Amino acid sequence: MEKSVSPERALELVLQHVPAPGRSACPVEQALGRVLAEQVLAPVDYPAFDRAMMDGFAVRATDAGTSVIVAGEASAGHATRSVVEPGRCVEIMTGAPCPAGTEAVVPVENTTREGDRVRLPDGIRPGRHVQTRGQICTQGARILEPSTLITPLALGVLVSFGRSEVSVYDRPRVGVISTGDELVEGAADPRLGQIRDSNGPMLAALAREAGVADVRRLHALDTQQSLDQTLAAVRDCEVVVLTGGVSMGRYDLVPRMVQATGAEPVFHKVTQQPGKPLFVAAGPGRLIFGLPGNSRSTHFCFVRYVAPALRRWMGRQASVGSWRGRLTEPYRCKSDRTLFVPMRADPGPDGTMQVSPFDERGSADIYNIARANVYARFEPGEHALETGDEVTFAWMNEGHG
Repeated sequence: MEKSVSPERALELVLQHVPAPGRSACPVEQALGRVLAEQVLAPVDYPAFDRAMMDGFAVRATDAGTSVIVAGEASAGHATRSVVEPGRCVEIMTGAPCPAGTEAVVPVENTTREGDRVRLPDGIRPGRHVQTRGQICTQGARILEPSTLITPLALGVLVSFGRSEVSVYDRPRVGVISTGDELVEGAADPRLGQIRDSNGPMLAALAREAGVADVRRLHALDTQQSLDQTLAAVRDCEVVVLTGGVSMGRYDLVPRMVQATGAEPVFHKVTQQPGKPLFVAAGPGRLIFGLPGNSRSTHFCFVRYVAPALRRWMGRQASVGSWRGRLTEPYRCKSDRTLFVPMRADPGPDGTMQVSPFDERGSADIYNIARANVYARFEPGEHALETGDEVTFAWMNEGHG
């Protein structure tokens, strides 16, 4: 086990212990938010026929500026036997297959109809308002690549090519365990010395935000027996996240009890603020995180370490991005560790990210930072920054960027 590792080394070690993601078949209509585990090729040309892109008339380009006979109709979803011959046109609806002989489609608003004849405008360009067969993609074209997140648009693509099932990366089951005798559920009335458990629901929400569907939330008292029973209840979870009980106090039992399950410690303590006591252990096909109990520390450690592990587990990009922005007001800080400060980043009028600090009050404060969406990073030392100075940050939700 490594001790007092840097934030970079901690993330490196976490990702080293993420197993290769498994794969399974998933019905396409249930695949939203999953990650593709296969390359999707177009089985046919798309569109499969020349089709009209406007309501109007299928015409010959050489008939521009003349009056032609309306010789038939073509509508979406129906084949037509009508033919566009010189001096004749076919009335056509958006999405309809173009009749034989079609060189262009003239929008109805650009024509004048007089009984069974239509006067066409001058200068008709061949191919205008016609989408030809295979114009979007040809048979065999690469449509979606592995590791693509299945969005509503991607799902629509899969369905349009007749896919009813698709191979996706598996999602880990996540167990969230809040530890501490002082914790009560949010709906309860705390007695003196008790507090409501906000970390458990917050961690479960973070896991779901990362794309996990199966999240189990439990509570353990500060006893070996309770911790042992609770850890046993999440034995089938590939990722277990505990909060509290990882520091140096008499009742900080998590590292010892996690090792008792057979998991091997990876590291304990990171040279960062907040979240110095972070503990990580690994077993066959699973990862166990012991996060500090202070709410801001809990949130930061999940965002920085657990979320990237979950993304890699599900076949997504796991790296933590680095962005730059400019402070909206002066900011001063001092730390002997790498400091991560919750702030708010928004695009300014010139497109530059404007980064606003909060009046936050320590590692237990989530109240004054509830609008934060980034963690600004400051290297060890003392910093006295002015309005407009540049800062480096990472998004709390990597999907934001």
